[in-house]
Amino acid sequence: MSEFKNKNDYSVTVYLNSEKRLFQEFVHSPYIFTQWLAKQAIQWDYILVYVRRSRAVLCYYKNGDFIDSKPNFTIRGRIKQGW
Repeated sequence: MSEFKNKNDYSVTVYLNSEKRLFQEFVHSPYIFTQWLAKQAIQWDYILVYVRRSRAVLCYYKNGDFIDSKPNFTIRGRIKQGW
């Protein structure tokens, strides 16, 4: 069974000043989600992107990074050793 079904594949946690600011469980696209954050004037330093169905950490993006619309384990943002 694939972890990516092209519908709400991601969960995202938003951080500002190293503090958790917002968690969204059902996210269709991290890029569109960051556009929504900007429209709502929600400040953030980085977001942590999870694969919603497996709860595995996929990657993180700093504010200002190029954000993929549909990241996966091949095409994704920044990662830390051990992910």
